[in-house]
Amino acid sequence: MMDDTFPKMNQGLLYGLRQSLTIVIGYAPVAVTFGILATQFGLTFWEAGLMSFFVFAGASQFIAIEMIHQGATIWMICLTTLILNIRHMLMSLSVVPFFPKRTLSWSLALAQGLTDETFVLNTRVLKDVVGEENRRRVMLGINLGSFASWVVFTILGGVIGKWLPVQFSGFQFALLALFIILTVTSLTKKNAMTYLLAALLAIVFKLLIPGKIYLILSVVMAAGINAWWRGRERELHKLNSKKANYKA
Repeated sequence: MMDDTFPKMNQGLLYGLRQSLTIVIGYAPVAVTFGILATQFGLTFWEAGLMSFFVFAGASQFIAIEMIHQGATIWMICLTTLILNIRHMLMSLSVVPFFPKRTLSWSLALAQGLTDETFVLNTRVLKDVVGEENRRRVMLGINLGSFASWVVFTILGGVIGKWLPVQFSGFQFALLALFIILTVTSLTKKNAMTYLLAALLAIVFKLLIPGKIYLILSVVMAAGINAWWRGRERELHKLNSKKANYKA
């Protein structure tokens, strides 16, 4: 009889690339929109493409070109991007357990492709992949497919924006919609309460704290409470096991 784990153990780069198609479909209209806006704000399509290649930060790029258009300094743009994307530190920490024997080169390569969408998809897919080497290749495939599509469609949008007078609206919400879809599909009975707690804390902190820091605080607190609760459950399970063994 064939081993059920065989397909999972042989998942690699191509499997990751196929999985990335979910994100590519969502990235395409947003990247094209960014390319069009970038050229309308004075960038060339190659400059827009290079920004997507080196930054690859979705919403931050939209904010950056708006700040460039308004004459903001490079330091102000960098600081704004840092604050907006500091949540990626938490995402990276969540992915680390999948790669206990990671090297610096692999860590840098995988970190470059970590976005809201790839994070959600990777954490959903990697838990079913056997072997760290396979997980590296799968994550690389997911990240590479998403990254390449973002850059290519940005350049395409830049070309369209340069040669055609395009007027559009509504595309700015595509990334948010994609992230919501991926998040909902990753919900399980084990993490549902953490998601709900993070949402409730975000609402409370939004009313009390100005700016965007409430998002980070709500996620950190929800994750911390969840980790504490699971640790408490493990300790209780160990204690009950010892009592059962002692009685036996």
